[in-house]
Amino acid sequence: MGIPRAHRLRRSCDLTRVRTQGRSWANHWLVLIALPNALDRVRVGVTASRRVGGAVVRVRARRLIREAVRPWINRVSGSWDLVFIARSALADASFHEVERAVAQLLQRAGLVSGAE
Repeated sequence: MGIPRAHRLRRSCDLTRVRTQGRSWANHWLVLIALPNALDRVRVGVTASRRVGGAVVRVRARRLIREAVRPWINRVSGSWDLVFIARSALADASFHEVERAVAQLLQRAGLVSGAE
């Protein structure tokens, strides 16, 4: 199913803007960078560099992150541009670990209240 089109952050210049101007939080598996936007919705971008692994591993990492983020999009308070960056440890992570990592980062950033 994936992230709805209106909630995607795809353009390179948007990703760069969030990375340079946003505030970041990190854990063992992921880095979250958040920047408020002037829109009425949350937009999400997902990246995985070559440090994560080969092409197959990077695609898997991005899919895991997107699926873990999808249920949280409507729970984020406010209008934000969010960029999730996979760290090399994500290559060996299970989906449940990625889900917990996403929930933890969103809570630490103060973007959502209580995780489930």
